[in-house]
Amino acid sequence: MSSPLLSTTVWQSLQFEWLWVYHGWVPVTEQWSDVVVVPAGWFWVERGSARLLVDGTEILVKPGQSFFSSPGTRCQWFASGTRLLSVGYRCQWPGGTPVFQEGLNCALGARRSLPLLEKTRRLFITVHGRRKEMPYLKAITPQSRSWADCCRQEAAFRDWFAEYVLTLQKHGLHPQPPASFHDRRLDVLMQALQAWPLDQPLKLARLSAETDLGERRVHDLLKQHLGMTAQTWLDKRRLLVAREHLTSSNISLKEIAFQLGFRHPPHFTHWFKRHTHMTPTAFRVGHGADAA
Repeated sequence: MSSPLLSTTVWQSLQFEWLWVYHGWVPVTEQWSDVVVVPAGWFWVERGSARLLVDGTEILVKPGQSFFSSPGTRCQWFASGTRLLSVGYRCQWPGGTPVFQEGLNCALGARRSLPLLEKTRRLFITVHGRRKEMPYLKAITPQSRSWADCCRQEAAFRDWFAEYVLTLQKHGLHPQPPASFHDRRLDVLMQALQAWPLDQPLKLARLSAETDLGERRVHDLLKQHLGMTAQTWLDKRRLLVAREHLTSSNISLKEIAFQLGFRHPPHFTHWFKRHTHMTPTAFRVGHGADAA
């Protein structure tokens, strides 16, 4: 079985980006972390070991093994002197569904992931040059890049991700697109929602005009295929962006609020807490430097 055959439009509609590439010592060792929120990712244990507690199951990752992480939450423990080579990324279908929905949170031996390890080393060199290591906290800090460097790094990441997908396919795991993506009307609608500016309120009349679908049809398509309204989907997209800013940048809460369409930061705080049961400040303190 290979990757599903879908239209180019569907593949191009993926929310697809790398979040970090780092190589170095794990900063906190010999103690279990609190529950941390992690994106999808992969890491290779160069030295030491890792123990991960996911959905009540403890997973041991030994030296030389690699771990394929599902987006979600986990607790983690690293032995003293552990060194990792790690890539964090986000790849989701429109609507927020991960491209790989089942089978992740698994460890593979060195031989089974050797080609991916080589691709990761090349990606690290493309992103960080001749540096031999790059600590996690520095790797997640946004850096200014030239257009040429940006193009090279994005191309290197896509090359890495292709090998990542091939490695998982050899392990029996494949991208799982929602069945709804065979509906071209939904394809058009999701592209419009993806392009909707997050600092602007959603207007169904405008969305309807842009997609050539009636307002009632817009509502019905999303409820039928995604189980949510357009406003709920947009809120999920806003929440995803908010979490990324809080965990991987030093952007102020005021600026994040404005970028997401909140004129007053307290309104953003109330909205964020309603969705996550945490204030933005508490979320940033608790999750900003814990994911490996």
